[in-house]
Amino acid sequence: MSPSDKQSPPQQEQNPRQETRPPDLNSSDPYAVLGLMRGASPRQIKRAYFAQVREHSPEDDPDSFKLIRAAYEKLRTDKVKEETDLFLFRPPYPWDPRKRKIKFDLDVQAEDIWILLRKHGDLGQKNFQKDYRGVPL
Repeated sequence: MSPSDKQSPPQQEQNPRQETRPPDLNSSDPYAVLGLMRGASPRQIKRAYFAQVREHSPEDDPDSFKLIRAAYEKLRTDKVKEETDLFLFRPPYPWDPRKRKIKFDLDVQAEDIWILLRKHGDLGQKNFQKDYRGVPL
C-alpha cells in the first residue's frame, strides 16, 4: 500500500438533524438571514455568520453586511438569543382533534351509593352527640 492509499478524504462534520436553508437577507428573522434553523447551537451560528461575511464582505456589499451583523448580534450570546427567540413569530401548532372520544361511565354502581351514604348520611356513624344537643328556648 502506498501512503496515498492510506489517507482518506477529510470528512465534513455534519449534523444529520440540522437542516440548512438558503440565507434570506430580506427577512426580519435573524435565523433566516444567517440561513439557520431555529434552535441552532452557538457554534453553528458563528460558522454561518463567518460564511456570510466571507460571501458579503463589508467592502463589497456594506448593506448586506450590516444586515448579517445585526442578525449575528441578536443571536451572539445565550441571553440575547433567549430574548430574540421570545419575540420571534411562531406559527400555531396545527389543530389535531382527539383520535377517540372520551367515554364516561354513567352507570350507577351499588358501591357508589354506599360510599355516598357513608359520607353524607349517618350510616356507619359512631358518635351521635350532635343529635342530643340542647333545645334553645
